[in-house]
Amino acid sequence: MLEIKLCSNCKRSLSKNDIDSGRAVFQEDGALFCRECFTVKIRKEKGYEEKDFIMESLLHEVKNINRTLLYAPASWLSILASVIQSFVFGSLVFAYLNRNSDVHAYLLLALVFQVMALTFFVIKK
Repeated sequence: MLEIKLCSNCKRSLSKNDIDSGRAVFQEDGALFCRECFTVKIRKEKGYEEKDFIMESLLHEVKNINRTLLYAPASWLSILASVIQSFVFGSLVFAYLNRNSDVHAYLLLALVFQVMALTFFVIKK
């Protein structure tokens, strides 16, 4: 049977997904609050001024973002591709400095290095 739950403050209906995802919060006394009403209630209880409340909310969001960041492990192929990418820049600089002589050799070398770097970057994906 479907159970309808309402916010204790604004009487907005809250689904099971809202409760599971954290958009709705239970209190100790069994009351259920939506996220907006809960933040207003905390602000009133702690006596925050608007500026302090915004700063604490920003700090809380930054901590949540920090917890959800995923770091991809580096492989030796991506490190090798980064080194080869720097060779591309070097060969383009040599091509610019020697633009009066045979530039095609330097540009071809830069092209080969760039293709190698792109291959190493995407080989794991």
